[in-house]
Amino acid sequence: MKKPFWVILTVFAFIFVYCCASSQRRGSTSTPQGSSAGSLFQQGLNHFNQFRDAEAKASFDQVLAQNPNHKDALYYRGRTLIRLNRVPEAMSDFERVLQLDSGYAPGHAGRGEVFIKRKNLNAASKEVTTTLDLNPREAQGWFLRGVIFGYQNKINQAINAFKKCLEIDARHAYAHYELGLAYNQQGRKDMAIVHLERFLDLAPNAPEADQVRHLLASIS
Repeated sequence: MKKPFWVILTVFAFIFVYCCASSQRRGSTSTPQGSSAGSLFQQGLNHFNQFRDAEAKASFDQVLAQNPNHKDALYYRGRTLIRLNRVPEAMSDFERVLQLDSGYAPGHAGRGEVFIKRKNLNAASKEVTTTLDLNPREAQGWFLRGVIFGYQNKINQAINAFKKCLEIDARHAYAHYELGLAYNQQGRKDMAIVHLERFLDLAPNAPEADQVRHLLASIS
């Protein structure tokens, strides 16, 4: 005997609802399997800016698993690896990104940061110059130039470089940090306090945050 039409409709409705519910359950994880490289990269960048370095690296790893030639993911994974004291691996990422595009300014900045870590200031200075020749508005290039001047005890030149960095990117936390230290070294306490407090606003979870809080307590 044929089933009534309303019974057939009820069965199909049940199947539809069940499938939708199952799909929602599968899609409720924090990092869905189908996440695009773009959303994973943004997730990694958010972790990077919050100093959640292990999570940042994991996100950039996932981006590069989908797209091994993602230049920005290679660059930021390299910077994350520097924070994790895995400098040779960081250099490999920067070398890789420059193989893909020798004119990619952040890649040269990354190499410069590695050379600074290795105290090879001549090589670092060459990379920073290349960075800024390729893109005069690369904030990280100006920041690294300031760091190099700081190592050379050229405090006024360092201050000018950090200020140039902040003209381009007012939220560059470490430019505020270095400016605060430089002004404090010069005895310009008021200016030091402004920049050190701004550093804490932007990077409350940075490894240097407690040191800055102690310094502020001593000079305020």
